Amino acid sequence: MKPTKATTLIALALTAGVSAFVIANNLATRGFATPLTPINLSVTLTCIAITLVALAIPMIRYRAALKEAKVKPKRVPPFYAIRVVALAKSTSIAGSLFLGWHVGIFCQQLTHPEPNLLPTILGFVASLLAAAAGVVVEQIFRVPPDSTDVLLEGTPA
Repeated sequence: MKPTKATTLIALALTAGVSAFVIANNLATRGFATPLTPINLSVTLTCIAITLVALAIPMIRYRAALKEAKVKPKRVPPFYAIRVVALAKSTSIAGSLFLGWHVGIFCQQLTHPEPNLLPTILGFVASLLAAAAGVVVEQIFRVPPDSTDVLLEGTPA
């Protein structure tokens, strides 16, 4: 599995932001209410981010034990690692989509005379937290390159 690129997350956030602004603006010009983030979305995204970081604790302990010990500690099970990395990747993608959505709604609400910004700001913070947790956990589970297997340029194989 390839690591998630920052450009991918930024592109997803920009696309979601522009879409949210256009949709909310069309709804507002037709007399409908601006879509607001329910509080349960903010709570859910925050809980997902906290759970994801908690799932990364075994790998954090393993890496710390590798640095301290002279003998290799017990490895993290590979299927566990794959599942956590897949969850981290999906969380970072979903978090960036929600982040873009909240930015678009926030920009659209600034044009209103009486904006209700608190749910949007809470959703923005929770989305940012989820996206950041996904990226960080994905980096924690990244396998470092083995220095003995890397061939230097110009050396025969």
